[in-house]
Amino acid sequence: MTVQGDPAVREKQALKEVTDRLRRSFADVYSELQVTDAVATVHRRFDDRPIRDFVPILVERMARERLRSSDDRPT
Repeated sequence: MTVQGDPAVREKQALKEVTDRLRRSFADVYSELQVTDAVATVHRRFDDRPIRDFVPILVERMARERLRSSDDRPT
């Protein structure tokens, strides 16, 4: 989905889509809250970075890797 206008709004929408994709991908392993927390944790790493264009892509990659390799996996 393409969102026009304010870059902050576009980033927020893109992160929502990232979170939704990761929730579906990891639904059998993690709760929605755990996935949301992983995305938020990775996203905070990009606070105060001036270039925002690729933040959602980087967040998705890093959060996916974090979830795949997490020691917090349920048993």
